[in-house]
Amino acid sequence: MTRVFLAFSLAASVFLSFACVQKGGNTTTVDTGNTIRIGVYGDTTGATSSFGVSTKNGIELAFSEINAAGGVNGKKLEMVFEDDQGSPEKAKTVISKLINQDKVVAVLGEVASSNSLAAAPVAQEAKIPMITPSSTNPKVTEVGDYISRVCFIDPFQGSVMAKFAVNTLNAKTAAVLGDNSSDYSKGLTQFFEQEFVKLGGTVITKQTYA
Repeated sequence: MTRVFLAFSLAASVFLSFACVQKGGNTTTVDTGNTIRIGVYGDTTGATSSFGVSTKNGIELAFSEINAAGGVNGKKLEMVFEDDQGSPEKAKTVISKLINQDKVVAVLGEVASSNSLAAAPVAQEAKIPMITPSSTNPKVTEVGDYISRVCFIDPFQGSVMAKFAVNTLNAKTAAVLGDNSSDYSKGLTQFFEQEFVKLGGTVITKQTYA
């Protein structure tokens, strides 16, 4: 838990620099007094809700520990949460609300790459920092310099999977099954196949579903 505390303390310290006055696009964020308002968005009612709920719970716990220890520079962290129901379209809508109506100084989310890809351009245009905890598709952070992540990316995961299959399982052939509606799945299957073939393996079939 100490690592979580330090990570969010560092993030909040960075966000504090945006808390006084910041203008970006049509958005203005202002000092909210004794709190630092941070937006969080994720899926708590849709198909990926198990990930969204656990992420929300983790952030709430970290914020409560930071606040109990005195906050950041004497200010308490305030979380403003929006449920995007696991929908990219909804993710874009809720991040717009967090930035334009709730006037958050930064945003944490989303878990799924598809949702982060939909929401990131909104944060980038408004010049509001957005940090995703687990969106591994490389394109997420390519949106712009206000978008970052705290996890590894699909090329790394796909490569490790392929090396494990070849070097540990001694696999010579593989069948690939991917979710065509998920940017996360599409990225993993792409980079797995590339590395697997590079290592001498053969992908005998590829099937997708949505």
